[in-house]
Amino acid sequence: MRLLSFIFGLLVITLPASAQDTADQPGAYVADDLYVFMHSGPGRNYRIVGSIEAGLPVTILGRSDDGSYTQIQDEEEREGWIETQFLINTISRRAQLPELSQRVAERDQQVSALTAKQQKLQQQLVEAKQQISELESDQAQAQQRIQQLTAQIQSQDNEELYRMFTYGGIVAGAGVLLGIIVTFIPKRRRRNDTWM
Repeated sequence: MRLLSFIFGLLVITLPASAQDTADQPGAYVADDLYVFMHSGPGRNYRIVGSIEAGLPVTILGRSDDGSYTQIQDEEEREGWIETQFLINTISRRAQLPELSQRVAERDQQVSALTAKQQKLQQQLVEAKQQISELESDQAQAQQRIQQLTAQIQSQDNEELYRMFTYGGIVAGAGVLLGIIVTFIPKRRRRNDTWM
């Protein structure tokens, strides 16, 4: 109870300047941390017709002559008079709380979604790096295989060239030998069938 009285007194001191500007506006909010009584007329000596919890929006219907009281209508369409100093022209923290809580929940969901997406991208990056490593290894093996095959082909080409030279030499040698042999074979004489 003391805490409520302290808060009430603190708000009575701090709110009058800002609350005076709200009287000309069609809507306002009951200041936070207050529990305001509505009177049937513009003064405390009028009968209390209800109360309004702090933070609730109200519609301004009019003002007293001295501006110290404002006629309002609450969300339940009850009408009454409250002290102008207890009205503020900005949405109260109490009214903002559900919206802010919803925003926080939405931000948390976005953060969770982004975190999950980041983890997925990191996993994909790890897999991509692993694939790149495997491909580089495969490429190195393929290059090594190409070098081996190139060396084999070069070796086979050299062997084929050597074989061709060998066969060519053999054929040339055999031709020369045959030529020599042919020169030593005696020729037959032709008979001369002419009559003498």
